[in-house]
Amino acid sequence: MVASTFLKQLLPLANRNPVMTSPTLLDRLLSNERSAQSEFYHKYAGKMFSLTLRYVSSRQDAQEIVNTSFLTAIRSIKSYKGSGSLEGWLRTIVKRTAIDHCRKYIFKIPAKSEILEHDSKVYNKALDELDAQDFLNVIKKVPDASRVVFNMFAIEGYSHKEVARELKISEGTSKWHVSNARKVLMDQLKNQGYGY
Repeated sequence: MVASTFLKQLLPLANRNPVMTSPTLLDRLLSNERSAQSEFYHKYAGKMFSLTLRYVSSRQDAQEIVNTSFLTAIRSIKSYKGSGSLEGWLRTIVKRTAIDHCRKYIFKIPAKSEILEHDSKVYNKALDELDAQDFLNVIKKVPDASRVVFNMFAIEGYSHKEVARELKISEGTSKWHVSNARKVLMDQLKNQGYGY
Protein backbone atom coordinates (compact mmCIF):
# COMPACT_ATOMS: atom_id res chain seq x y z
CA MET A 1 0.00 0.00 0.00
CA VAL A 2 2.82 2.39 0.85
CA ALA A 3 4.61 1.56 -2.41
CA SER A 4 1.54 2.33 -4.53
CA THR A 5 1.06 5.67 -2.75
CA PHE A 6 4.70 6.52 -3.34
CA LEU A 7 4.38 5.63 -7.06
CA LYS A 8 1.26 7.78 -7.41
CA GLN A 9 3.21 10.72 -6.03
CA LEU A 10 6.00 10.18 -8.58
CA LEU A 11 3.69 9.91 -11.60
CA PRO A 12 2.94 13.63 -11.81
CA LEU A 13 6.71 14.34 -11.66
CA ALA A 14 7.36 11.83 -14.45
CA ASN A 15 4.73 13.50 -16.63
CA ARG A 16 6.23 16.95 -16.05
CA ASN A 17 9.76 15.79 -16.95
CA PRO A 18 9.44 13.47 -19.94
CA VAL A 19 12.56 11.53 -20.79
CA MET A 20 14.24 13.09 -23.80
CA THR A 21 15.13 10.39 -26.28
CA SER A 22 17.65 11.03 -28.98
CA PRO A 23 16.29 10.85 -32.52
CA THR A 24 17.00 7.64 -34.40
CA LEU A 25 19.09 7.52 -37.54
CA LEU A 26 15.89 7.22 -39.55
CA ASP A 27 14.39 10.30 -37.87
CA ARG A 28 17.55 12.23 -38.62
CA LEU A 29 17.57 11.04 -42.24
CA LEU A 30 13.95 12.13 -42.59
CA SER A 31 15.02 15.55 -41.26
CA ASN A 32 17.63 15.69 -44.02
CA GLU A 33 20.58 15.97 -41.59
CA ARG A 34 23.94 15.81 -43.38
CA SER A 35 25.58 14.07 -40.43
CA ALA A 36 22.88 11.37 -40.52
CA GLN A 37 23.46 10.85 -44.23
CA SER A 38 27.18 10.43 -43.60
CA GLU A 39 26.52 8.04 -40.71
CA PHE A 40 24.07 6.05 -42.86
CA TYR A 41 26.66 5.74 -45.62
CA HIS A 42 29.51 4.69 -43.31
CA LYS A 43 27.30 2.21 -41.45
CA TYR A 44 26.22 0.27 -44.55
CA ALA A 45 28.64 1.07 -47.40
CA GLY A 46 30.96 -1.88 -46.75
CA LYS A 47 28.17 -4.46 -46.80
CA MET A 48 26.63 -2.91 -49.89
CA PHE A 49 30.01 -2.84 -51.65
CA SER A 50 30.41 -6.59 -51.05
CA LEU A 51 26.91 -7.13 -52.42
CA THR A 52 27.68 -5.23 -55.63
CA LEU A 53 30.90 -7.20 -56.18
CA ARG A 54 28.72 -10.24 -56.76
CA TYR A 55 27.27 -8.45 -59.78
CA VAL A 56 30.27 -6.61 -61.23
CA SER A 57 33.97 -7.43 -61.22
CA SER A 58 35.26 -3.88 -61.38
CA ARG A 59 35.71 -2.20 -58.00
CA GLN A 60 35.14 1.13 -59.73
CA ASP A 61 31.77 -0.04 -61.09
CA ALA A 62 30.88 -1.46 -57.67
CA GLN A 63 31.68 1.87 -56.00
CA GLU A 64 29.60 3.73 -58.60
CA ILE A 65 26.64 1.40 -57.93
CA VAL A 66 26.99 1.87 -54.17
CA ASN A 67 27.16 5.66 -54.45
CA THR A 68 24.20 5.80 -56.82
CA SER A 69 22.23 3.52 -54.49
CA PHE A 70 22.89 5.67 -51.44
CA LEU A 71 21.94 8.80 -53.33
CA THR A 72 18.69 7.12 -54.39
CA ALA A 73 18.02 5.92 -50.84
CA ILE A 74 18.63 9.35 -49.30
CA ARG A 75 16.45 11.06 -51.89
CA SER A 76 13.63 8.58 -51.41
CA ILE A 77 13.91 7.97 -47.64
CA LYS A 78 10.34 9.18 -47.16
CA SER A 79 9.14 6.17 -49.18
CA TYR A 80 10.58 3.79 -46.56
CA LYS A 81 7.48 2.48 -44.80
CA GLY A 82 9.22 0.92 -41.82
CA SER A 83 8.25 -2.63 -42.74
CA GLY A 84 11.44 -4.62 -42.54
CA SER A 85 14.81 -3.23 -41.64
CA LEU A 86 16.33 -0.09 -43.07
CA GLU A 87 19.29 -2.21 -44.17
CA GLY A 88 16.99 -4.61 -46.02
CA TRP A 89 15.30 -1.68 -47.78
CA LEU A 90 18.73 -0.35 -48.77
CA ARG A 91 19.83 -3.81 -50.01
CA THR A 92 16.81 -3.87 -52.33
CA ILE A 93 17.81 -0.50 -53.76
CA VAL A 94 21.42 -1.66 -54.22
CA LYS A 95 20.34 -4.89 -55.96
CA ARG A 96 18.00 -3.01 -58.30
CA THR A 97 20.71 -0.45 -59.08
CA ALA A 98 23.22 -3.25 -59.78
CA ILE A 99 20.74 -5.03 -62.06
CA ASP A 100 20.03 -1.77 -63.90
CA HIS A 101 23.77 -1.21 -64.32
CA CYS A 102 24.25 -4.72 -65.69
CA ARG A 103 21.28 -4.40 -68.02
CA LYS A 104 22.70 -1.14 -69.35
CA TYR A 105 26.34 -2.15 -69.74
CA ILE A 106 26.55 -5.94 -69.87
CA PHE A 107 23.35 -6.93 -71.65
CA LYS A 108 23.12 -3.97 -74.03
CA ILE A 109 23.87 -6.09 -77.11
CA PRO A 110 21.23 -8.77 -77.71
CA ALA A 111 22.56 -12.27 -78.22
CA LYS A 112 22.74 -13.26 -81.89
CA SER A 113 21.99 -16.86 -81.12
CA GLU A 114 20.66 -18.50 -78.04
CA ILE A 115 22.13 -21.69 -76.78
CA LEU A 116 19.40 -23.64 -75.10
CA GLU A 117 20.82 -25.97 -72.56
CA HIS A 118 18.93 -27.82 -69.91
CA ASP A 119 19.73 -26.34 -66.51
CA SER A 120 21.46 -29.24 -64.85
CA LYS A 121 21.12 -29.03 -61.10
CA VAL A 122 24.79 -29.22 -60.27
CA TYR A 123 25.43 -28.93 -56.57
CA ASN A 124 28.90 -28.67 -55.23
CA LYS A 125 29.48 -28.79 -51.50
CA ALA A 126 32.76 -26.97 -52.13
CA LEU A 127 30.76 -23.73 -52.39
CA ASP A 128 29.67 -24.26 -48.79
CA GLU A 129 33.31 -24.44 -47.70
CA LEU A 130 34.21 -21.03 -49.09
CA ASP A 131 34.22 -17.97 -46.91
CA ALA A 132 32.82 -14.71 -48.31
CA GLN A 133 36.15 -13.34 -49.56
CA ASP A 134 37.11 -16.60 -51.28
CA PHE A 135 33.71 -16.71 -52.93
CA LEU A 136 34.14 -13.16 -54.25
CA ASN A 137 37.55 -14.11 -55.64
CA VAL A 138 36.15 -17.20 -57.38
CA ILE A 139 33.02 -15.50 -58.72
CA LYS A 140 35.17 -12.77 -60.32
CA LYS A 141 36.48 -15.43 -62.73
CA VAL A 142 32.99 -15.93 -64.18
CA PRO A 143 32.30 -13.80 -67.29
CA ASP A 144 30.27 -10.68 -66.47
CA ALA A 145 26.95 -11.65 -68.05
CA SER A 146 27.01 -15.18 -66.63
CA ARG A 147 28.01 -13.86 -63.18
CA VAL A 148 25.04 -11.48 -63.09
CA VAL A 149 22.55 -14.14 -64.12
CA PHE A 150 24.07 -16.73 -61.75
CA ASN A 151 23.94 -14.27 -58.87
CA MET A 152 20.30 -13.41 -59.52
CA PHE A 153 19.26 -17.05 -60.00
CA ALA A 154 21.40 -19.05 -57.57
CA ILE A 155 22.04 -16.51 -54.81
CA GLU A 156 19.15 -14.04 -54.87
CA GLY A 157 16.54 -16.68 -55.72
CA TYR A 158 15.06 -15.20 -58.90
CA SER A 159 13.44 -17.68 -61.30
CA HIS A 160 14.69 -17.87 -64.89
CA LYS A 161 11.50 -16.12 -65.94
CA GLU A 162 12.17 -13.26 -63.50
CA VAL A 163 15.81 -12.99 -64.57
CA ALA A 164 14.74 -12.88 -68.22
CA ARG A 165 12.21 -10.13 -67.50
CA GLU A 166 14.63 -8.04 -65.41
CA LEU A 167 17.52 -8.26 -67.85
CA LYS A 168 15.41 -8.33 -71.04
CA ILE A 169 16.83 -11.65 -72.21
CA SER A 170 15.12 -14.97 -72.93
CA GLU A 171 14.70 -17.72 -70.35
CA GLY A 172 16.92 -19.96 -72.51
CA THR A 173 19.71 -17.37 -72.35
CA SER A 174 19.27 -17.15 -68.59
CA LYS A 175 19.59 -20.93 -68.27
CA TRP A 176 22.67 -20.97 -70.47
CA HIS A 177 24.38 -18.26 -68.36
CA VAL A 178 23.67 -20.16 -65.12
CA SER A 179 25.07 -23.34 -66.63
CA ASN A 180 28.11 -21.49 -67.94
CA ALA A 181 28.74 -19.84 -64.57
CA ARG A 182 28.51 -23.20 -62.81
CA LYS A 183 31.05 -24.73 -65.18
CA VAL A 184 33.50 -21.87 -64.61
CA LEU A 185 32.95 -22.02 -60.83
CA MET A 186 33.52 -25.79 -60.75
CA ASP A 187 36.75 -25.41 -62.72
CA GLN A 188 37.95 -22.64 -60.41
CA LEU A 189 37.08 -24.65 -57.30
CA LYS A 190 38.85 -27.70 -58.68
CA ASN A 191 41.94 -25.63 -59.52
CA GLN A 192 42.00 -24.22 -55.97
CA GLY A 193 41.82 -27.66 -54.40
CA TYR A 194 38.30 -27.60 -53.01
CA GLY A 195 36.71 -31.05 -52.85
CA TYR A 196 33.51 -32.23 -54.45
